[in-house]
Amino acid sequence: MQILEKVRETEFLGNEFLVWLWFRSETGRGLFDLGDKGSAELWLDGKITLQSETERGVETITCASETPNMKEARFALAEDKKIIRAAIKLDIGDNQWSFILDSTWMNFKTFKSPKVIQDREEDPDGIFYEKMYLIEEAVSVMDEIYQSFIRLRVSPEWGTEEHPALIKWISEGK
Repeated sequence: MQILEKVRETEFLGNEFLVWLWFRSETGRGLFDLGDKGSAELWLDGKITLQSETERGVETITCASETPNMKEARFALAEDKKIIRAAIKLDIGDNQWSFILDSTWMNFKTFKSPKVIQDREEDPDGIFYEKMYLIEEAVSVMDEIYQSFIRLRVSPEWGTEEHPALIKWISEGK
């Protein structure tokens, strides 16, 4: 029971993280410095699920769009719905990953990594290890991006610059 209580106490962080990622990607700041690893570009990829609790129960909407601005999802966000899942694209160098990130447990769903090109005859196990390496690379980059979000979230800059800009961006969605 204690783990569920902890999740409930901190689940707002996953939601804020997805909103922040969307905000950063739409405001042109979706490029993240990874130090020695170079940089990663991240953006939301046309499918967002939002949810709110009302006196009548839980309301869930899923917005899917080919256009990057997703007006209905922005409007729902402005109406206090919380992002519970978002489709994300991640570019690192020449590689691209796509996945759905869940805000409550920070789970990766429908994870698609770059194609592995290896010679099955020469190294039959190489394909497996290369695929695992690519998955680990994306997960570790997402860990770094989340860590940078948490550092920002507890810094004074969050209250003075980032959060007001994020709130303004949300309100412009109405």
